[in-house]
Amino acid sequence: MNFKFLPALFSRHLSRTFNSVNNFCSSSAATLNSQSSSQPRELWRLDTTNPFLEIPEAWVTSLDEIYDRNYDIIQLHPDIFRVTPRLDILHRNIAWQTTYKNLVLTRMLTRAEMPGGGRKPWPQKRMGRAQAGSIRAPHFIRGGFVHKVRGPLTRFYMLPYSIRIHGLRVALTIKHVQDDLIIVDDFDSLASPDPQYLHDLAEARNWGYSVLFVDTSADNISANLVEATSHIPSFTVMPLYGLNCYSILRHETLVLSRRALDLLEERLLQNMYKTGQHDKAFRYIDYKQKLLAEGEDEEKNDIYPPFV
Repeated sequence: MNFKFLPALFSRHLSRTFNSVNNFCSSSAATLNSQSSSQPRELWRLDTTNPFLEIPEAWVTSLDEIYDRNYDIIQLHPDIFRVTPRLDILHRNIAWQTTYKNLVLTRMLTRAEMPGGGRKPWPQKRMGRAQAGSIRAPHFIRGGFVHKVRGPLTRFYMLPYSIRIHGLRVALTIKHVQDDLIIVDDFDSLASPDPQYLHDLAEARNWGYSVLFVDTSADNISANLVEATSHIPSFTVMPLYGLNCYSILRHETLVLSRRALDLLEERLLQNMYKTGQHDKAFRYIDYKQKLLAEGEDEEKNDIYPPFV
């Protein structure tokens, strides 16, 4: 085995670990006192009878300075951030997300749809050739096609709801174990909307090339963060309801706000332990009016995007 590539492979994680150790060693006594006095979070449906249960923890940092300033430690729910890393579940989620949006528009023409071919190419008899009625017959060169692609075709299918929830938990667990999960007190603490400031902050904290910022909703996202990330193509801002496995694994670092973390755990746990059927049956008749009336407000209201 060639070991010369191992330092380059683990350099980002090792440097982040060393930075965390240095920041911990250089923290003040007041910071440690404030951490020890912080109240533990109430974790819903926690199995306290399990002696082998490990409750994961994470630092809470701020964006008001370029370098790390960790001032609190919070507990994470083990049912979300400490699950078995099922790579098969991740593969099913990623394959579903990259497949259901594909639309095949190829439409190969039959002999009836091909131009020309109305005249008989040669007489039926006395030519010594096989009978032919049109040059657009399927056995002719440049003839029509039979049993070929007749688009539009879609590969859409609905992945079971429990598999989607499980895949999201596995992706969050992997990010936390790899030290690629960052918890921020509030995105409003970002000191400047300058893209260079955010770029220097990510470089100093070793967040990597691509970063995904997640907040509770699109209305609560900081204006400074939106302005800064709009000029950095590899940085993405996303509301919580759009969080998915593909986006988590596509970015090197996942940054969650404190309120987004609370809401994420609440929704995932509710969907994991709710009673009743998880996968609702889809009937076209239930959504027919909504689908057919999707573009009726296009001319009445300017806030709606054009319906194509």
